[in-house]
Amino acid sequence: MIQTTSLKKTIFLFIALGLAACARSNDWPSIDESGNETASVVEPTPEVTPSTPAEAAPAPAPTTPGTDVIATSQKLLLNQAMTLRYEKAGILEAKIELPEGTQIEVPTDYDVKHLDFRNSSGKIERSSTGFLYPVKIVSVASQYVSQFPQKKIDEINQTSGGLFIFASIVGNIEGSDGNFAVVAGSTPGAGFLKYYEPSGKPKFKYTNSVTKRFGARLNKGVSGSSLSTAQKQKWDSIYNELKKAVNRTVATPKSYLMMDKATATQWSINFEKSGVISPVGAWTIATQATAVRHGFSNVPCAEFQSELLRQAYQRAGYRVTEDFSKSKGNELIWSNSAAVVNFSMALYKAGWVPWDSTLYRPILGSFLMNGSGLTPGHTYISAGDDGMIIVDNGAPQGRDLRKTTEKTISIMYQTGVFFLPPGITPPVW
Repeated sequence: MIQTTSLKKTIFLFIALGLAACARSNDWPSIDESGNETASVVEPTPEVTPSTPAEAAPAPAPTTPGTDVIATSQKLLLNQAMTLRYEKAGILEAKIELPEGTQIEVPTDYDVKHLDFRNSSGKIERSSTGFLYPVKIVSVASQYVSQFPQKKIDEINQTSGGLFIFASIVGNIEGSDGNFAVVAGSTPGAGFLKYYEPSGKPKFKYTNSVTKRFGARLNKGVSGSSLSTAQKQKWDSIYNELKKAVNRTVATPKSYLMMDKATATQWSINFEKSGVISPVGAWTIATQATAVRHGFSNVPCAEFQSELLRQAYQRAGYRVTEDFSKSKGNELIWSNSAAVVNFSMALYKAGWVPWDSTLYRPILGSFLMNGSGLTPGHTYISAGDDGMIIVDNGAPQGRDLRKTTEKTISIMYQTGVFFLPPGITPPVW
């Protein structure tokens, strides 16, 4: 019989390896992004009303009645040093390290790209959180102006292919007020069409590996009529709460996913101490708090999906421990379910039904798995259009796979299996 201490060490090693799966040249001391980075939104400078006629400013240019000036970019102030990167032969290499207080600018329709990057040890890594793109330097803090004269800033901004910065600061761009914008379906690009039909049906198959993992329960839906009234109400309620949080085909409150980092950290700690679950703020709690606190900020995809699920249970009025617990071998906590292979198996053990994506449509609210849901891998959730719009740790605002590059899809978004609760049966293609 394995001693408790040895067992704990074995489990910890397994998790560490699972999470890890999901030479920089700088002018500044070498750092690696930890997922703990933040940035402050720079508000537009308000207009000052002149105090005397002599100081009066020129009259503003006339605008068409009934129209508004729409911002096309957003300025952010880095709260710590961060590395600016550029793409070279498919790898993000370090361009320059920006000091704390640097002001950067990103477009309002920014993209998050998932490319391999070289860390300070010269090793190639992958981050499921991704990199914000494109980025421009606006200015640096006054004490760094001599190292960053305007000529140097202009040269950096003209880097071929554009500049990237770690997407941990996405939460600061999005904020927690208001709604996420609707993700309008786009025309499928060449990268998408290599792996999917225009309808979203996969051209690839993971049926053999999915069947090997989930056996006879694959595609075996549980009809609503076979459930008791209480059971049907439970699963419908939890599923509806998931859909409310991630639907990107309608305007959805940001508060479902976003909150301030300090509050998120406290919720993360409280859950581990006493099991209390926040009803909101899933993305911030998972990616900016739990993953950072436990050292897997570059691969928090399964923890984010776990937090989405915990909060759906909470809002629906059910205890997550009824279905996910130590006794069942599927506890929904970072030390177990933050590895993709464990999260997919946790759903399976809780009675959720695995569906082959080549046969059935991954409808809104389905938990999607790249391949057969193994580690290394990726997990995300359908946010609309039968899984062509998704939400994950790198895109809480939503991502349209039809606009995603071939390389990114090949590594992260080949949906081979998805999960739905009992009583929810997806349509066939």
